[in-house]
Amino acid sequence: MVSGSLRNLVLATLAITSLSACTQSKLQQQMQAELGTAQACIAKQEAQGQQLSEQQAETLRQLQRVQQQLVLQQMAIEAKPQVIERIVPQGKCPPVRTANNKTSQTREQPTTDKQIVGLREQALIAGLNIVMQARISTSVANSVVDARNIQMFERNGEEWVRFTIYNPETKEPHVLERKRLRFQTVQTANPTPDRRPVVEIRFTIGKLTQKGEFILADRSASEYPILIGRNLLRDVMLVDVSGNNLAPLQRVEDAASSSSSAAKK
Repeated sequence: MVSGSLRNLVLATLAITSLSACTQSKLQQQMQAELGTAQACIAKQEAQGQQLSEQQAETLRQLQRVQQQLVLQQMAIEAKPQVIERIVPQGKCPPVRTANNKTSQTREQPTTDKQIVGLREQALIAGLNIVMQARISTSVANSVVDARNIQMFERNGEEWVRFTIYNPETKEPHVLERKRLRFQTVQTANPTPDRRPVVEIRFTIGKLTQKGEFILADRSASEYPILIGRNLLRDVMLVDVSGNNLAPLQRVEDAASSSSSAAKK
């Protein structure tokens, strides 16, 4: 009887132990599953945080690029000379010419203290009495003059340039010597850009006479020996893109004669 009870007790103990081990195993599996889920959630959150950080960094870079573009645009606007654009009314027939009704050919010019120029003007090279055709361009930064036989030499320890300018009408050569201000890199049809000397030349367009920096280059293939860019237009000239030869060349002697006539009156 006692041995039977003991056997039952042992069996019961074994059953309890087995049940306890099974329960612990299930609990461990459940805990491991929950731990794995938590780790996956943490990893997902970390990935989302990393992605958000990258998006914020990219947004910041885009904002910086936009700010740089705005700064460059503002600088370009400030550097670009003023341009006059004439608005022509559409749908209106031109007035009929008659013997008693002649259309006025006078161009209306805005009131300004700046020299108004068209896309093509005449330029006088001071000291040479040479008149050259000049192309006015607001899209070009630097001005260029047709120069041949360009030679560099030294004078009093400084770099100078000797070059030849030809009279477009008589083909007479004029040799000039000017102090070299610097070299300007110019992109040409060649693979490698050219470095060309820059000198200062005094010139006249209309009633405006000034000294300006010109790049020396062979422009024999161009219709215009002189190219006037933004560096000479800024603050002193207004460009009327609808016209040409709007600034009649006024030589120094012409101005003196006009002043003398006015004084006599």
